[in-house]
Amino acid sequence: MDLILNTGIDGIKLGLCYAIVAMGMYIAYSVLDFPDLTADGSFPLGGVVGTIILYRFSLNPIFALLGGFVCGAVAGMVTGILHVKFNISKLLSSIITMTALLSVTLALTKLLTKTEFTTVNFSYTANGFSGLFNNGNEVLSNTKIIIILLVCVVAIKILLDLFFSTKLGFMLTATGNNESVVNSLGKDCGFYKILGLGIANGLMGLSGALYAQLTRNYDNTCGSGKVVLALASVIIGLSLFSKIRFVKPTTAVIIGGIIYSLALNYFTIIDSDGTYLKIMNAACFAIILIVNNGLKKNRVKKAAKTVKKGGEPL
Repeated sequence: MDLILNTGIDGIKLGLCYAIVAMGMYIAYSVLDFPDLTADGSFPLGGVVGTIILYRFSLNPIFALLGGFVCGAVAGMVTGILHVKFNISKLLSSIITMTALLSVTLALTKLLTKTEFTTVNFSYTANGFSGLFNNGNEVLSNTKIIIILLVCVVAIKILLDLFFSTKLGFMLTATGNNESVVNSLGKDCGFYKILGLGIANGLMGLSGALYAQLTRNYDNTCGSGKVVLALASVIIGLSLFSKIRFVKPTTAVIIGGIIYSLALNYFTIIDSDGTYLKIMNAACFAIILIVNNGLKKNRVKKAAKTVKKGGEPL
């Protein structure tokens, strides 16, 4: 019972952290209709930059989050520029940036550790490393950690909701829905794509910085699988709440991120040595896509029947 409870608590903590990645992916995938793979690079980039700010410069943990956001945003804008200015396809432009970031994060990690190691563990640091969730070697309770994470997630959600209610946010949404309408208004779709990808990957970088503080550890491979995780969270959330109008998409993807994280954490109980975790993750994601496609087909059929029935003469 204790194992199940502790696994659930860890799942909620990670889920709240990953919810920020999911909100970023929501902007790229759902709002802009951009299959962005940059997340696998911008997440560890935010992690290593945030770690350098904390570990090397001993600045406030908030600065670490801001640094992660800024660097992630730059990575996202690079993807946008490659697509908009150089006409490289959406998928390839994100792959190019993601690949380049693998070297960038590795170089920054070596700069941080002054060695060839690609992992930094802060559990036992002589300089009293402190983050949002610990003061030196004294780690906060699970309740306090969850409250801090929840405050961060809710604050970002509110800011995003406010942003999408502005003219700039409306134009960003319109760019994803119908570029010709935006062009007809004399606006540059390319600008909104670059802006949207910058915000999306900024959130992913911020999440990476938050994750490093949460786990008190930075690993250069921590970005692996974040695209799948974020997409699964978005699809789960939007599918569950598609018919509930008062639930905003940002809220839906947050809940989707927590649900998916809990599922992944409980998989570790089934496969404790991790041999088949990737297979279970892949199977879980495939099931999510299959169910989502089935729900979409049902909605289309119902809509078609409603239109047909409404068009019949009385």
